[in-house]
Amino acid sequence: GNASEKLGFDVNRIVVTGESAGGNLAAAMCVKLGMMKNNPAVLRAGDRSGEDDGLYQPEAQSSFFASDPIRLPNALMLSCPALNLSLELSPSRVIGDQDPVLPSGLISAISDSYAGHGDNNKQDPLVSPLYAPDEVLRHFPPTLLFASSDDPLLDDSVHFNTRLRCLGVESDLRATHHMPHAYWGLGTAGFPEAQQVQLECQEFLQDQLLLLQGERDDKEDHQNE
Repeated sequence: GNASEKLGFDVNRIVVTGESAGGNLAAAMCVKLGMMKNNPAVLRAGDRSGEDDGLYQPEAQSSFFASDPIRLPNALMLSCPALNLSLELSPSRVIGDQDPVLPSGLISAISDSYAGHGDNNKQDPLVSPLYAPDEVLRHFPPTLLFASSDDPLLDDSVHFNTRLRCLGVESDLRATHHMPHAYWGLGTAGFPEAQQVQLECQEFLQDQLLLLQGERDDKEDHQNE
C-alpha cells in the first residue's frame, strides 16, 4: 500500500538520530558518505574483486537514487554524541570527570576497546567525526545537537557545531543544565529537563518531515504546471 499517505510523510525521507555512541555512529556514517561524495570512485572499489561490497549495485538502484547514488540523510539529530574518542583533555572533560554515566575512566576504556591504543586510530574521522576535514563536513545535512552543561563531552559538541555553522551547514546546539551524559531517556523517569528535550526532539522531527514533505509537494506542483 501507500505508506506515505498512512504515515503522513514521504517514507523516502530520512532523519538519523543517535545518542552517545549512537551519535558517534550516526555522525561517522555522514562522514563516510561525505567522503564518498568527494570521491565517488570508492563506490566501485569492491568491483575489481568481483565481490559484492554492498555499496554499489546498479541493477538494484531505484529511480530514487538515479540522480545521486550517494545520499546523506535529510537531517541529523544527536544527543551527547561521542564525537572525539581521543583522550585529549578539555574543560568539560576535566569538570565532568566524575559524571555518573560516563566518568573519565570509562571514556578511556571505551575508546581503547573501540579504536585500540594509539592516537592515530582515535583521530580517524570515521572513529572521531570531530576530525573530519572541512570538505567532508560541508556535506552534512541540517543538524541538531543536544548536550548538558555537566556532560564531559560538551566541548566536543560545541566545537563540532561551530565547525558546521562556519561551513554553512544549518546546525544548532541546545544544552540543558545539571543532566548527566546520555540523559534522553531520563524524561520517562520524570526529569523535567529531559522531558523538555524530548519535546524539542519531537518538534525537530516534525518540522523536518513537514518541511521535506512541503518541498516534495512544491516540486510536484511545479511539475504539474
